[in-house]
Amino acid sequence: MSSFRTIRIAALASACAAISVPALASEPISLERSSQWNVDFAPDKCRLAAMFGPEDDRHYLFFEQHYPNAQAGLTVAGPALKRFRSRGRTSLKFYEGQEDLRTEPFTGELDTIGNAVIYSNVHVENGTAPFEQEITGLAQLDADLGDKVEFVSVRQRGREVRFETGPLGEAFKVLNSCTQDMVREWGLDVDQHLAAASMPKWLNEERVASRIASKYPTSALMRGEQAILRMRVIVGEDGRVERCQIDAATTTEKLDSPACAEMQEAEFQPAMDASGQPFRSYYATSIIYQMARR
Repeated sequence: MSSFRTIRIAALASACAAISVPALASEPISLERSSQWNVDFAPDKCRLAAMFGPEDDRHYLFFEQHYPNAQAGLTVAGPALKRFRSRGRTSLKFYEGQEDLRTEPFTGELDTIGNAVIYSNVHVENGTAPFEQEITGLAQLDADLGDKVEFVSVRQRGREVRFETGPLGEAFKVLNSCTQDMVREWGLDVDQHLAAASMPKWLNEERVASRIASKYPTSALMRGEQAILRMRVIVGEDGRVERCQIDAATTTEKLDSPACAEMQEAEFQPAMDASGQPFRSYYATSIIYQMARR
């Protein structure tokens, strides 16, 4: 069984959080898709994006991946999200009849669009909750689950904004193809990964992850900066880290993570191919820096 674990680094906020007062429920704001889906095959990420709403009230939605995964980052943005608070209790849904997925997303600003609600990783059935899934080879988005999607709905304090996406199964397949291309760009064998008996296992995760978590960069802490980062290491046949890279999923000014320096001490059980032989592979995860609540 493989679990999708995120390293969370929390620091005490300098100001007290505002008290959240429940609001009365209102009719959902429904936004129809107003553009074609576009997939950006960038060197460091894959992004599935579309515009929603009329021209004078533009909204934006995108799913994003920095490595093959059964989950994807999700950002929705536009004027209708103005009242949403960072890490406020937010219900997330993808289809009628689905139970509310309880989440606490970040908020931020998206260039030219405005207010944004930002999820590090989401899953159609599990939301942001940790879950376990039987994965032996390359992790991928589930296209069958994508076909169940009818919309992306976020609701906070009685205000619901619904992006009418329609089914996303075919779009998820394109994202899977994009992340496989990324693996090739890293100099790794995709076919070997798809048929793998097991992926790398981080043996001293608790010790190294705790050291990463204890080092919230001082300059970022003083500014109250929060961030979502994607970390990827190449793991050799001997289980050692060959190289490490961090990509920012959110924009920061002073947040320079020490994670790659700490990962030089990481120890892995290497990936195993179908015949039981170790092979060169990768390990990837998200790192979230956030201000703790008082």
